[in-house]
Amino acid sequence: MRRLRLPKDLRSKLKAPIGELIPGPPKSSIVRLKLIIKSMKPSKIICVGDFVSRLLMDSSIPVDLIIIDNRTMRRETQSLPVKGENVFRVNNPAGTIQMAAWAALSEALGKRDSMLIVKGEEDLLVLAAIALAPRDALVLYGQPCEGMVAVRVDTAKKSEAAFLVSQMTRE
Repeated sequence: MRRLRLPKDLRSKLKAPIGELIPGPPKSSIVRLKLIIKSMKPSKIICVGDFVSRLLMDSSIPVDLIIIDNRTMRRETQSLPVKGENVFRVNNPAGTIQMAAWAALSEALGKRDSMLIVKGEEDLLVLAAIALAPRDALVLYGQPCEGMVAVRVDTAKKSEAAFLVSQMTRE
């Protein structure tokens, strides 16, 4: 198996936030996020997506792993500065999770201060991040036109991510 492909019937399920939606403009969502981080004290913070990653970097929130594709809402964006001691580059076409991307994400999580730069699309790597992250990690990603989503990784969230991944087509 080289990749997992998202079937059409699963797309609607993935439009709903997997975690807590932090609605609103960036300034107010960052205030809420800082409160979550302070109370939760996550073991790792993983950020998926260019807009949210830039927002956290600009707000000086330390992130253990950033996953970006240099696109926001399917449009190219100004590249984030390559940051981190450990930079991984992978191909991951839209609508898929490539096994090589999954493996790179797993390796990146085992290191500190990492960045995964995706050629293609990083959206579905949220599922891999939740599945692979340690319990008590915090996975953040953008919810287009609504805000950001904070996923507190626990056994239930890991099971939910694993179930969604199991529904994908193996190729």
